[in-house]
Amino acid sequence: MTHAKAIFFGEHAVVYGYKGITIPLPQMNVEVTLEDTETIQQRDEILSFIADTCGIDKKTKINITSTIPVGRGLGSSAALSIAIARAKKLPNVREIANKCEKFIHGNPSGIDVNQVLSDTPLLFSKKEGASELDFDLNSYLLIIDTGVVGITKETLKHIADNYDKYEKYIAELGEITDLVIEPLKNKNIDLVGHYMYKAHDLLQKLGVSHASNDEVVEICKNNNAIGAKLTGGGAGGCCISLSKTKENALEIQNALKEKGYSSWIVTV
Repeated sequence: MTHAKAIFFGEHAVVYGYKGITIPLPQMNVEVTLEDTETIQQRDEILSFIADTCGIDKKTKINITSTIPVGRGLGSSAALSIAIARAKKLPNVREIANKCEKFIHGNPSGIDVNQVLSDTPLLFSKKEGASELDFDLNSYLLIIDTGVVGITKETLKHIADNYDKYEKYIAELGEITDLVIEPLKNKNIDLVGHYMYKAHDLLQKLGVSHASNDEVVEICKNNNAIGAKLTGGGAGGCCISLSKTKENALEIQNALKEKGYSSWIVTV
């Protein structure tokens, strides 16, 4: 079994060497079992690649039970490849997951694999790798599904193709990660929320937000969320919203539901 993850700060900036902060989502997970059969299994391109990488023959049925929405920036592909490698009892799970992520996303930062393999929040950069980031805000985080499948490979390419224009925004996103570490450790929830809204504004300027992301963030803000932003690759996918109390989180959840958005409440 493997869990999901959410990027708290630094999505897209981590691709260019800046730091990012991620959190585990143990409430969302994927479980895989392998079953020998006598028939050739039908698999899509991604599942075929993962199976081949894990040395799983074409007659082995891959049974997948998952509560992680696909294409929502919650690490579903990393979690799937790790769960399959674990079901095969392979020793080089991280190596396999990184190879699969490159096939699926083109130029991933590596942040998803690291957090999906960890049960604690992480501070990550390509240069320094991952380290545990010990914080507990004693708060509530809404994971909000826009219902729009975001293709990370496409948003990564969009930024790469326009990097000269976007370089300053990438740098500002990286700076936010550095600035938010102390507020996270000191439980300064209001400042954390401020940086969430600021990060979303920058992601809008990068052209990776979607009308649904922007609407969700606006609903959260209008219902007194401390902070809200898209999480992951963008172009839909999921958003996150921070609340000091469960009552406020429920209020936001109800307002989102009225607009057709589903969400989950987790603690952070």
